[in-house]
Order: sequence, then structure tokens, then C-alpha cells
Amino acid sequence: MIARFQEVKAMGWVKSRRRNNTGIGKTFEDYVGVDENNIDEPDLFGFEIKAHREESSSYVTLCTKAPTFPKRANAYLLNSFGSPNEENPMIKRLHTSMFADHQNTHMGKYAFKLNNNSNTKEVRIEVYDLLTGELLDNQCGYKYEELEKIFAQKLKNLFYVSAERRFQDDVEEFHYTQADIYLQPSFRKFLELLDQGIIMYDIRMGSYQSGKNIGKPHDHGSGFRIKPQDLPLLYAEHETI
Repeated sequence: MIARFQEVKAMGWVKSRRRNNTGIGKTFEDYVGVDENNIDEPDLFGFEIKAHREESSSYVTLCTKAPTFPKRANAYLLNSFGSPNEENPMIKRLHTSMFADHQNTHMGKYAFKLNNNSNTKEVRIEVYDLLTGELLDNQCGYKYEELEKIFAQKLKNLFYVSAERRFQDDVEEFHYTQADIYLQPSFRKFLELLDQGIIMYDIRMGSYQSGKNIGKPHDHGSGFRIKPQDLPLLYAEHETI
């Protein structure tokens, strides 16, 4: 994996292979030989690959995973708490970020919060009435055993790549300059960081806007995220290349 990275680094500036925020990761994966897929396995040589722009301090996605209970939980959340499109009420949207250490505010109406319960071994999504503080819903969430599977499969070895960015004649280019290797993640630490508000959870739900699936839920990648500088808190081993 290190040898592949060093080959790409030695190439200097390379053109982005995709026009959006995922271009930096897709471009690197293309050059190191990762086949694009959605399977719950590491990308290459047992490593999950993440990439970010050096100037960015935004959260990095640890994993995307719909709530494991109840069935079709994301669709339920979208239909129950999503904001309908003014022109077409069939089309709803629910984009919100939440933490376990405090409530957020959403659309001036709801407050979302995570509840990590070590007794039931569940992480639940709680929804409150913003004005009254009443708990409206906590049916959706994750079983510990399902989250632990992600750690064992997807996050065991993380290869985190940094790149410089520039534009040449309106074409985005990257120069991959550094890689951080993270090994041995701790699920116990994950839960601790969740409780401390260091790990964030995003719901990114929308609806198909046309075609035969119009109005049906469309998951844009709900999942758990962390700031890059906090990654060492989650892993036992860290090496910079």
C-alpha cells in the first residue's frame, strides 16, 4: 500500500477524475487500482482508503450505514421528520448532524440527539420537540453488534491520504503529498468519543425527484464522522508516510 502511494505521489499533479467533493478520493483510488464498489470490505490490501484536501478541516466519514433497526428506519425518519418540497410535497429532505453530548436544532421545530445506552447495547436516534422538550421518537438506531462488524470489516486498517489542490484552466488537479496509516481501532474508544461529542452522526436523506421512483426515499450516505485531527484517538497505532 505504501509503495502504491509513493508511486502516485511521485506523479506530481494529476487531473481530478470526478467533478465534485468525492473527486479527491476517486482520483487517488483510480491511480492505485481500486475498483469502485459499495461492498462492506476494505478498498485495497486490507486498507480502507480516505482522502482529503490539505486546506480542509471538515469531518471525515468513518462509515456510512443506515440504522439497523427497525426495518427501513431511514425511510421512517424521512417520512416522519423530513421537510417537504414546497412545489411537490411528495419530495422530502432530512439533512441533519447530531451528537450524543447535546441536542441540535433542526428547521426550528425538532431537536435531534444520539443516545448511547451501554445497558441495552444500542445507539438510538432521539427526536425532541424543540419548543416543549418532549421526546417524540427514539425507535431508530444501531445495535452494538452491527457497529462492531463495521470495525472488524471496514475500519480495521485505515489509509488516510492528504493532497494539495489547484485549478489549471478550470480543471481541478491534486498532488498527493502525505499518508497516515491507522491500525487497531477500538470499539470501546468509538463509544467514548461518541459520548464526548467528538464523533458526529449525520442523516442524509432525500427523495427521488423524477422517474418511476419519484417521492421514494434516497439515502445519500447517513453515517458516523470524525475530524481528521481526532483520528489518533480512535486507533492504537499511527504512522505518517
